[in-house]
Amino acid sequence: MHYIIGVDGGGTKTEAVAFSMNGDVIFKNVTGFGNVLVDEIKALENIIEAIGGCIKGVYEKNREIRCIFICAGLAGVEVGNYSIIIKQKIEDYFKVRTKVVNDAVIAHASLLKGEDGIITISGTGSISIGKRENEIVRAGGWGHILGDEGSGYHIALKALKKAVYEYDMGCKESPLTLNIMKKLNIKRVEEIKDFVYQSDKASIAALVPVIVESSCYDLYAKQILIDAANDLSEITYMVANKLNMFNDVNIGIKGSVLTKIDIVRENFKKNLRQKLNKINLIDEDVPSSKGAFYLALLEYKKLVGDSNV
Repeated sequence: MHYIIGVDGGGTKTEAVAFSMNGDVIFKNVTGFGNVLVDEIKALENIIEAIGGCIKGVYEKNREIRCIFICAGLAGVEVGNYSIIIKQKIEDYFKVRTKVVNDAVIAHASLLKGEDGIITISGTGSISIGKRENEIVRAGGWGHILGDEGSGYHIALKALKKAVYEYDMGCKESPLTLNIMKKLNIKRVEEIKDFVYQSDKASIAALVPVIVESSCYDLYAKQILIDAANDLSEITYMVANKLNMFNDVNIGIKGSVLTKIDIVRENFKKNLRQKLNKINLIDEDVPSSKGAFYLALLEYKKLVGDSNV
């Protein structure tokens, strides 16, 4: 009896899930972020720990089954040769065939179930990826230095920049700034600098709920969220344009910024409906790790069909 491990690694956490060959969940293990662009060494440690804990958990439940394939969808791996490096590290460590792709690829597989369409993700980071027949294209996903517009990190950073701008201008703190200071438990705006340079991306992005709450009465906070929707709809349209998909487009959304913040979601839909003839918005609570399972199963079937394997 065999099983497959699907891994979903983003800017906040890494989730490794063991699936039976029928797709049933056997065991799940969660560790820290898996985005190599945040910290390559720590991300790799988290990925290995997530997989290792998953294998250990399955072994303790049933010592007769073994892992035959691992598929990892990880943020940032499309940069340089990260996908090759991490694939080799996992295979060397666990002695199991492995496929490594961007986390948006497994999210696409899980949400659109292999069908043509676009998926746009906005959590700690942001990216849009589309598939039409055998062609796959993307926009965004450049990381927090080059891009990630519309992401939780980008939203929070805009609010923090507004706070220090108010300070430099000698202005009274806005409701948004006061709420941020309360959340961070600081008394002076100057302390924001310490927070930003001592925090990781996930800790900064965790300020988004404060901005959402403030948007009810702070116009700048509201505009930050509208701008995020504009940025996300823009990268989605870029993908649609690359694939020449303008009619009856399936668009999946994933990530808390798009799925849980109403003002972002509604403006995202409104913008795209102005640019595309018809969109079918897909918002289902399907774990991306299931998409990794689908891709792993497909890859494994190719392998066993090869006489050289």
